[in-house]
Amino acid sequence: MSDKKMLTPAEVAEYTLNAGIKKATTPTKKVLVSAFLAGMYIALGALGSIAASYNLLANPATYGLGKMVAGLMFPAGLVLILIAGGDLFTSNILITLAALKKKVSWGQAGKNWALVWIGNLIGAAFAAALVANSGVFDWSNGLYGGVVIKNAVGKTNIGFVAAVASGVVCNLLVCATVWASYAAKNVSGKVIMGWLGIFVFVCIGVEHVVANMGYLLAGLIVKLNPMYLDAAHKTLADVANLNLGNILLHNFLPVTIGNILGGMIIAGSYYFLFMSKNEK
Repeated sequence: MSDKKMLTPAEVAEYTLNAGIKKATTPTKKVLVSAFLAGMYIALGALGSIAASYNLLANPATYGLGKMVAGLMFPAGLVLILIAGGDLFTSNILITLAALKKKVSWGQAGKNWALVWIGNLIGAAFAAALVANSGVFDWSNGLYGGVVIKNAVGKTNIGFVAAVASGVVCNLLVCATVWASYAAKNVSGKVIMGWLGIFVFVCIGVEHVVANMGYLLAGLIVKLNPMYLDAAHKTLADVANLNLGNILLHNFLPVTIGNILGGMIIAGSYYFLFMSKNEK
């Protein structure tokens, strides 16, 4: 057994169950700090993915290639969480497993999700503010900043149902990725598994609420910069609806709902059913 290179699916289920119990019973202050770090890592990975691909994303002829390049960079945030530690809202929906097994209460699970969401927001806002004020958005005559603004505007114009559906797909992939990474018994295995599913979700273009905290808040901070607006081919009127109210109601809310459903119904419940087959 000690020579095994990975955990079996049944062992992963047990590991996920125990991880959920631990997460749901961690003291509030530790949860907030851990969530702050995770939010910061995800936002930096998200903005880094635009940095790596903005020239490609700005051109419709190379947009698909740009998504692929962005997908290569974006998973760095999740890999940091898997290796260095951190509480991420989307993957913490796997606490559903412990709640369904009655190892923790739904109240404990809900409290953890709320605290982690808030901590992720603070961490992502911190990272977005630092990057937005670092001057890097000036690259290529403001094209980097222009793509950040264009991306943010687009994310506040997604229909409610579409945003929920997109959030479901996203967290199916995130939770499956995290679940699979638990099977790995070494760092290289966790890096590979932490990269694969996230690469797919970035290429598809589905919505991750914590990544969006970084994208949207960065866009909000720089939306009045004339050089970035010119690079994005946007006017002040085009970015007028990029405000906190619309960000919360038209993106964070539906995407959060979708992410919860994706993690809870598709990932948590599905794997719970798989694990319970062996129960007597």
